[in-house]
Amino acid sequence: MTDALTKTDNLTVLDQIINDFFERSINDASQIDASYRQLWETLYALIRSGGKRLRPKMTLMAYEAFGGSTNNDIIRVAAAQELLHFSLLIHDDVIDRDYTRYGTLNVAGRYRELYSKFLPDGPDRLHFAHSAAILAGDLMLSSAHQLINITNLDVHQKSVAQQLLSLSIFEVAGGELLDTELSFVPYTDGDALKIARYKTAGYSFMIPLLTGAKLAGIDDVRAEQLREFAVSLGVAYQLVDDLLGTFGEQETTGKSTTSDITEGKRTYMVEQAMSAMTVLEKNRFESLFGNQDATPGEVENVKQLFVSTGAKTKTEQTIQEYADTASSSLKQLGLDENSYQKFAELIRKVTEWAY
Repeated sequence: MTDALTKTDNLTVLDQIINDFFERSINDASQIDASYRQLWETLYALIRSGGKRLRPKMTLMAYEAFGGSTNNDIIRVAAAQELLHFSLLIHDDVIDRDYTRYGTLNVAGRYRELYSKFLPDGPDRLHFAHSAAILAGDLMLSSAHQLINITNLDVHQKSVAQQLLSLSIFEVAGGELLDTELSFVPYTDGDALKIARYKTAGYSFMIPLLTGAKLAGIDDVRAEQLREFAVSLGVAYQLVDDLLGTFGEQETTGKSTTSDITEGKRTYMVEQAMSAMTVLEKNRFESLFGNQDATPGEVENVKQLFVSTGAKTKTEQTIQEYADTASSSLKQLGLDENSYQKFAELIRKVTEWAY
């Protein structure tokens, strides 16, 4: 069986595990109330509408690279990484006041529409739509742990997987809080990179890779080298995501290209821009940045400042620096040629947009 076929088969099993889980949950929710069933159906429709399954792919890739032979239990652990990611996207959209995901209505967007016939008042309708989305995100956190718990892994392996998942949640909550507060709390240079480390690099790269590797039996020295690789790549990934959040194509990314500006999100690119602005430019920037009523033209003015100050270019350069660090760490892992090429390809895919 070829590597390509094995990869395809694993992802097919992964999707089937996720589908089966949601279908069982929809059935169980029906025993409580039709409205609860509707929430689960909304979640099921959304998770099937997009997503690259990057995190479960990395779990499986690391498991195989460090000596594991993929089976359904490991794929369930990988699927738990996807449900964790899904939960965080739902909560993140509430925080960012976004109502689309994967080019379609997200949970809050769907419930804002559903509740319109009951709640004509906008603020009340948004409040209850956000409430439904928060509950939905909480369900996905619980479900991620449940997928690990129902595996046939031994007690130690389950404990390792659960502890790493919990570490993901602990770190990302800290990073998300810092990210949220930076829109209104005084900040210092370097905060954006700290946020990239804890909001993204941990749960999106370090934990999926370490989970697969540790379940395969990686030793402590190589685990630390893998951690360094993952953190560097994860920070690069967040910086790329910040660029996409401003300069990407919404039709391609499925995410807003204005909300980071209108919400006043203090990204690394913003840090770089503000350090290079003239007094007049900074005054203009601060009058527009974080203004939820900014016009499309005003949003475009902010984007042009990112270009003219060199902040966009500096962000691209920093992405390359983190990618280079990841490449250096990769060389220390002692992987066989096939696995090495898969990890090198991961670096390329994560950072290719910026170049």
